[in-house]
Amino acid sequence: MNKDKLKKLLSSEMSIILVLVLLCIVISVITPTFATTRNIMSLLLRTSSTGILAIGMTFVIATGGIDLSVGGQLTLMAVIGATFFEKGWSVPAVILMIYVLGLLFGLFNGLGASVLKFPPFMVTLALQMITYGVVLYMTEGRSILIKAEGFEFFGLGKIGGIPVPVYIFAAVIVIGTLLLKKFTIGRKILAIGSNAKGAWYSGINVTMTTIAAYIIAGLTASTAAVILSSKLMSAASTLGEGMELDAIAAVVIGGTSLAGGNGYIVGTIAGSLIIEVISNWMTLQSVNPFLRNVVKGAIILLALLIDNIRRGKLTKNEFAA
Repeated sequence: MNKDKLKKLLSSEMSIILVLVLLCIVISVITPTFATTRNIMSLLLRTSSTGILAIGMTFVIATGGIDLSVGGQLTLMAVIGATFFEKGWSVPAVILMIYVLGLLFGLFNGLGASVLKFPPFMVTLALQMITYGVVLYMTEGRSILIKAEGFEFFGLGKIGGIPVPVYIFAAVIVIGTLLLKKFTIGRKILAIGSNAKGAWYSGINVTMTTIAAYIIAGLTASTAAVILSSKLMSAASTLGEGMELDAIAAVVIGGTSLAGGNGYIVGTIAGSLIIEVISNWMTLQSVNPFLRNVVKGAIILLALLIDNIRRGKLTKNEFAA
């Protein structure tokens, strides 16, 4: 297989879906308990939060940026929500506040990256440090219990035997796909990722579009915060720890280039499922939980390698240079 065919295959969403299907078949043969209805529902439930984060991350990475703060955003929003539940706020009021916070966090990152021209890596890393610092200050490392009646529906409820987070996940997939592929904002985001200066010359408001991408990521972090905190009915300082890396890995495995210019929601979902399927299999096999981070790190390195192959960076001419 020549390099062009390899790049084309790795850039295809269908190739990622095929990998996911083959992975599930192999694991089902090795570990029959994997294919049970109960385990599949559990798998989808666990994927929902990371998958939702990854959908928002797809928009950011498609612009050529990155958001390292979504895990911290998620954690701080959950902690603030739990704190206001203690003060007697209603469920709708707290959820609305969480989404407002997500919008503000996205606005902060977007302004830093597009108006102040900070490197996206650094401005989002700064927000990550700020959010985790505030969380530790507010919680002192302890979990805050949530006793709001009805809130558990978003994380523990079921409709027709299917967990509510799976329905929310499906809704976010549909909305994300429409925004990226059918609406003007999606085309503008992809244009900026391909060539920001060219997009500006063509009349695209690069600043506002970039801000919009980070706001979308913030809102998906809000959604994940609602799901996770209602599932656990508590908010801990470690709630979203490491989730940003899972989201980034899922996006890159799914076919979106870290250089920007393309974006594949379906591929991102497949990437999220691949990560969770491997983690689920390790759990079923009673693999030492401390080794899971080793595997996740290897998956991220593999995702970076695949991205470089797609972009044609591993060429003789470039090595020679």
